[in-house]
Amino acid sequence: MSNKLNEKDWDLLLRRIKDGKCTPFLGAGACSQKIPVGSQIASEWAKDYDYPMKDSDDLTRVAQFVAVITDVMTPKEMVCKKIKEKLKEVAPSYFDNPDELHRVLADLPLPVYITTNYDDFMVQALKNRGKTPIQEYCRWNKNLRKSKQTSSDYVPTPEKPLVFHLHGCYKKPESLVLTEDDYLDFFAANSMEKSLLPPSIQEALTGTSLLFLGYSITDWDFRVLFRILGEYLEISSRRTHLSVQLVPGDVSEAQIEKAQEYLDHYFGKLDIHVYWQDCCEFAKELRTRWEDFNSGIIRKDTENRRPFPIKEKTDKVSILFLAADPTDASRLRLGEEFREIQEKMKLARLRDQFTLELPQLAVRPSDISQALLDTHPQIVHFSGHGTPTGALCFENRVGGTHPITPDALAALFKQFSGQVNCVILNACYSEIQAKAIAKHIKYVIGMNQEIGDKAAIDFAIGFYQALGGGLSIEGAYELGRVQIQMNIPEHLTPTLIKEGSVVNVAAQQNED
Repeated sequence: MSNKLNEKDWDLLLRRIKDGKCTPFLGAGACSQKIPVGSQIASEWAKDYDYPMKDSDDLTRVAQFVAVITDVMTPKEMVCKKIKEKLKEVAPSYFDNPDELHRVLADLPLPVYITTNYDDFMVQALKNRGKTPIQEYCRWNKNLRKSKQTSSDYVPTPEKPLVFHLHGCYKKPESLVLTEDDYLDFFAANSMEKSLLPPSIQEALTGTSLLFLGYSITDWDFRVLFRILGEYLEISSRRTHLSVQLVPGDVSEAQIEKAQEYLDHYFGKLDIHVYWQDCCEFAKELRTRWEDFNSGIIRKDTENRRPFPIKEKTDKVSILFLAADPTDASRLRLGEEFREIQEKMKLARLRDQFTLELPQLAVRPSDISQALLDTHPQIVHFSGHGTPTGALCFENRVGGTHPITPDALAALFKQFSGQVNCVILNACYSEIQAKAIAKHIKYVIGMNQEIGDKAAIDFAIGFYQALGGGLSIEGAYELGRVQIQMNIPEHLTPTLIKEGSVVNVAAQQNED
């Protein structure tokens, strides 16, 4: 078991913060010095309402009991009232303490903060540091969806960051996720409707390293949280996340060791590194290390390592996955497609010959060239929407559709023709785009008509299975078509263009 972050993870964390690619995720332990913890509130209510069960320190269970014998809003209103009372005791000067956790986080150049706490400490700390935070909460029930939301034009920045209350905020009692019923409804709503999380939050979950602070393995917040985040964390599994867990009270070292084993099993392959440390201690160390990092001070135990590692050239085939699913278009299962590709490459016989780069999601036009420059891929896979005119639909700054014409994208790939060998456009009507790109790229695969979600995913499964098994691009293309044919009659939709010419389409159709 590790009590504190090791040097490798500190180095990673500081670099991600500098790049704005870290998202703090705050739990109850982040504000326990000023706001009563759930067990304290639960114990008070258990006495006041004659709670008959033994788990009188479980706020979720006790709140459910109170809601049943009174009404749904009573426990929420009581929690909000208690938080308001406690916040009155917190002077503005509280955030002048340079080691206070929220103050430390507010000083970091980050655009997004996520919390499952009901208080607004993070907002206050950001204001104290001269920033202009925007506060939002998850619209997980019907009543909340009627209220006004932040303008879709808003893009979070370090100067104007977004503070997102996943489980609600005390300023709006009906937004609180508090009782057992609330947690079940919250989980069901988010499972069925991904749009409940704004695009900027989804992007943070899949495109940054998450820093979990102040959670305990016994919290409902913690358990439900990772059920909700599972899909996003799987997509971002090539990024390392950090969790600074609260040390359970009155437990032995051996018990903490067992808890560590449990968490390792619980997190599975999500690449979350778990440490046990008090939030206050962590905040002090983070502040000191961040100041040193910004000042160019390199600690003795890390001075022989590059602070910004350079990607070494290898003989591996690099695969870049680009995806865009604009909010004003029908939703696609892009996360599932990437997971299938990832799984097939992991299981492939020749897996050591390929590198599946970190997926680029919610891609905007400017992201494409940057990704090509950063990753030097030989294979580029785009998954998303296409139009009957051949345009591919990327995203604009607010998540809406930004179409790119065939000529424009072909001109871009022309600049990378010495690097990219194959482009897969897994989108409707993308054959038009494919023919334009094929003037510069040896192999391009596009779709000659609409293609359904299932067929698109099946093609990706077959294609990358074959590629990882040692087949050529042509062979992988054929297996992708066969994979579709085994399930639905859309196998004639994918078209392979090699060196500017369509490959054997007529022959394939006759054979089929």
